[in-house]
Amino acid sequence: MIRYALFYPALGLLLFLAFALLALTQFPHRRAVGLTELPFYNAVWVRLAAGVLVVLALVLAVRHEGGGFGVLLWAGLVSFTTCLVALVLSWRPLLLAWLARLMPTPRP
Repeated sequence: MIRYALFYPALGLLLFLAFALLALTQFPHRRAVGLTELPFYNAVWVRLAAGVLVVLALVLAVRHEGGGFGVLLWAGLVSFTTCLVALVLSWRPLLLAWLARLMPTPRP
């Protein structure tokens, strides 16, 4: 029972991180957290990393819960975390400023 109590929030956190990374590659969201635009080459790498995190979450969910419920769990968490990222970016975007500062930035 405890493994479910730890696995579901961890999977949700992984998906939240992935979708927050995807959102923070867009200039309006970076401006909301007080940063400049991310260069195209860096944005591509961050988006690729976020995509890998989403696929990793799917693989973990299917491996932990099986094919049927794992995909259902993943789809439900994808929906929930995307809504949560949208809520955070519209209500308190500075909560994600630490993540935006971790992204690679161009060197002068």
